[in-house]
Amino acid sequence: MRKIGTAALVIVALATLSACTPSSDDEATPTPVSTSGPIFPSVDPSTLNPPPTGVVDADTGELYAPQIVAVWDDESRAGVIAAVETAMTAYARPDLPFDQWWAAVQPLLDQKASQDYAYMDPARIVATQLTGKGVIVDDTSAYVATVEVPTNAGTYSLILSRVDGKAPWLVSRFTLPEGVN
Repeated sequence: MRKIGTAALVIVALATLSACTPSSDDEATPTPVSTSGPIFPSVDPSTLNPPPTGVVDADTGELYAPQIVAVWDDESRAGVIAAVETAMTAYARPDLPFDQWWAAVQPLLDQKASQDYAYMDPARIVATQLTGKGVIVDDTSAYVATVEVPTNAGTYSLILSRVDGKAPWLVSRFTLPEGVN
């Protein structure tokens, strides 16, 4: 019985090897290649990916894009005030169903605030409108600002942040007016 299995294995091996061997002399002769110059592959530039841009972090070896350093200038101050007023206007809508309220508020929040406010009931919000302009009360960092904005329910305090000088200001926290729960 063992001889039959070994014989079968030898037949399969020979059949496999004979399939890899050319059957005539014509197939065994390689086609000559022109040696008139170097051969370059045809490359369509539209299919090439551009090389990554940025700076390599010496510690991690990861590539990152350089960021614009944030500064406090007139544009930054106007930007944070506009962001607060836009965010507070979207936030102070207790009359909206959650889905509509969230669609307006969520894009104005940073990642952590998006998680914190994802299950909030807008009907619990006491403010319904702004009654004045936002005022920057803490600008210690050019990346984080605390801005107070008056509403019909009192003065809310909002913390906003940005990742660089060109990034949008995003809300990190809405703080209720003093005495409001």
